[in-house]
Amino acid sequence: MRNKSILMILALLILACSITAVAAESASVGDYTFEIPEGYAVNETAGNQCVLTQDDNHVIVVIIADSISNSDDVIKNLEAKGYKFIGENTYNADGYDVHQQNYEMNDLTVYSYNFELNDGKYCIITYTIPSSEQVGENEDNPITGILNSIE
Repeated sequence: MRNKSILMILALLILACSITAVAAESASVGDYTFEIPEGYAVNETAGNQCVLTQDDNHVIVVIIADSISNSDDVIKNLEAKGYKFIGENTYNADGYDVHQQNYEMNDLTVYSYNFELNDGKYCIITYTIPSSEQVGENEDNPITGILNSIE
């Protein structure tokens, strides 16, 4: 009986040692930090922006700005550069009113998210993926993690 107890304690000890907590990496832009989505790495951070990449066709850019352009002006400017506007949506995420605009260009889809932060500044996030892929819903969308973690 004593040997079984010792083996059980040893097994529990081994199990406890093998469980590790996975801490999410974070990045900073200005005075704000956010969790880096799984599979992405910081490619570049400069001033008010941070570029995260998974590969050449999966890129996230996070920008903190003092102001943002009118939605119609953004559409006109991007269309003048060759982007095709394909839709927009407004929704609430983690207390932020998020305005999302979607564009296509050269077999890539660009999702642009902007929302006002608590201090009156704005966060603009662009998410670029191949047009052949669909953006994930909720937790399958890497932008959700950024929205839920930005402080």
